[in-house]
Amino acid sequence: MENYRRDIISQLPDDLLLRILSSLSLKEVMATSFLSRRWRSLWKLGSKLKIGDKDFSELLVKWVSRSLAISNPQILKSLDLKLIPGELDRNINSFYRFSSLVETAVSCGLRELRIEFLYTSLELPSIFYACGTLETLILCRLHFADVPPNGSLSSLKTLRLLSVKFSRDESVQKLLSICPVLEELVVRRSGYSNVEIFTINVPSLTSLSIDYLRAGSHQPAGVHGFVINAPTLRYLNIRDRHSNYLLFTNMPVLVKANVEAVCDQSESLIGSLASVRHLSLCSKFSNIPYHAGTSFAFLEHLELCTCSSEWWNLLSFIITDPLTLRVLKLKSVCSIQFP
Repeated sequence: MENYRRDIISQLPDDLLLRILSSLSLKEVMATSFLSRRWRSLWKLGSKLKIGDKDFSELLVKWVSRSLAISNPQILKSLDLKLIPGELDRNINSFYRFSSLVETAVSCGLRELRIEFLYTSLELPSIFYACGTLETLILCRLHFADVPPNGSLSSLKTLRLLSVKFSRDESVQKLLSICPVLEELVVRRSGYSNVEIFTINVPSLTSLSIDYLRAGSHQPAGVHGFVINAPTLRYLNIRDRHSNYLLFTNMPVLVKANVEAVCDQSESLIGSLASVRHLSLCSKFSNIPYHAGTSFAFLEHLELCTCSSEWWNLLSFIITDPLTLRVLKLKSVCSIQFP
């Protein structure tokens, strides 16, 4: 009876225990494994693992890798890694611990991987680029090394590049090219990002979000911006305060678009938006290049920012044939601040 009272918490339902474990640090989770045989494997049922810099010790990483390795396959749905600056650079053993952890996660059928290295160089183990189960990849504030030859993330559907530095411009397209079923792409550029022309050429892409509102003091001096070719794109959201070059091509099935940009050399922008039903547009310039004869035959909802002094000209370009238009909103407040 005394032993039962001592371990009464183990009598709680698994769902409740997993909720308790999810609120603990990895070090505390490891400590629970010594309570009883049930606790030893219970944390793995949650299928999500979050490791911060305080958890990245040799003992903890070995414990996680060993525990996952002896478990049933395909149990790990999510791995979240966040390390302090220079952690991997200071100690070569840290890099091997990181690689071992990623390799183990891949072997366990990893579905989602999030890595934040706080501006440290990232080199993933080669086995990662053959991961056939990964569906979501989030890279945040890090320097991404080149993709090795013959890589393939065959199941990746969601990719988020949040303030990522690449070795060169071509590295972006190289990463995108190994994602044959990619559907959702989020790009957040900052002063840390170094790519001049960010080329997005993804045939399977259906949703694209670009955020380039902060450039800091490291904004490229020459031509810099985005080239987008996405023939199956349906949803576009772009807020760009800094690019001086935007090229949109081949978006015939676009349904909804939110565009806030200061670039006055966005060739084919208006023409690429002709298929939309819902359009929110904010531009400094009313003379954005567009194809002659462009007609917004499907446009039902239009929101236009009046921050430009010649916004009326832009409006007249768009609603030349307003038969389908049901909603028209004029707004004076937006996230773009024109110089």
